[in-house]
Amino acid sequence: MTAFWSKLQRTLPRAISSMSALLSPSAAVCLVCGKSEYQASRTNFLSLCSSCSRAIPWITHIKCSICGRPESCSDCIRRQDTSFLLNRSAVRYDSLIREWLALYKYRGHEALEPLLSEILLAAYQRLLQDLRKRNSSFQMDAFIPVPVSEERLLERGFNQAERMAAYLSGRTETQVHEVLRRTLHSDKQSFKTRGARLRDTQKLFTVDDQSILSMLSAIDKRAVSHQSSNSRSSSLAPPILHLLIIDDIYTTGSTVNACAAAISESLQALCLEVQTDIFVLTLARS
Repeated sequence: MTAFWSKLQRTLPRAISSMSALLSPSAAVCLVCGKSEYQASRTNFLSLCSSCSRAIPWITHIKCSICGRPESCSDCIRRQDTSFLLNRSAVRYDSLIREWLALYKYRGHEALEPLLSEILLAAYQRLLQDLRKRNSSFQMDAFIPVPVSEERLLERGFNQAERMAAYLSGRTETQVHEVLRRTLHSDKQSFKTRGARLRDTQKLFTVDDQSILSMLSAIDKRAVSHQSSNSRSSSLAPPILHLLIIDDIYTTGSTVNACAAAISESLQALCLEVQTDIFVLTLARS
């Protein structure tokens, strides 16, 4: 018996060590660079190594209050008619973000989708925090992704704005409503001059009337439910409608401005007296 306990005392520590190695997570592999790093960053941004995590070009200071650019913006100064209140972007559109988006959108690296969506979510949370400083009960009523053309959808297989909006919806209580339709196929905006972007986005979007009526109905039901839960009368005047247009890149703002204009024109055409504030959230600001 003494020999047995002596052998057990020698082998038990090794057995425990081996079992711990089996149960512990394996060395993390960075989602972007593929580098193995045991203590990879697993906070908000999934499997990013510390080097890639530090390289994210966050926008921490805003110079233009309309488009959210960290520098002065000549586009906002020159634009005479803006159909949205403001845009906020998570990061600068530098070479790193350009590469990540290219891998995601054009090379089938869809594993980057949660990472990009988490970055966008961080910008959305900051936006809400800022808006609630003015109105503590502020909430977004709907997420509206910018649509892509049928040709682009067939080529790529998905709409990145729709995917990111769906991700944000899953992390919040706000529903996605695809009310916009693209009327024409256009070349990639990144290859165009500012003037060409402005020309090509005129009347580029329309709104599906049935979809927007369904969106308003869903928002109204949620508002009545919220009022009832707070013992408020449902006869109170409805609050201002807060809509958030979502896209991946903000360049001149012509695309999202055309989307916001189409929504406003649709509400007017349907003779709906709904006071609407339209905001924009984009992943990257160029």
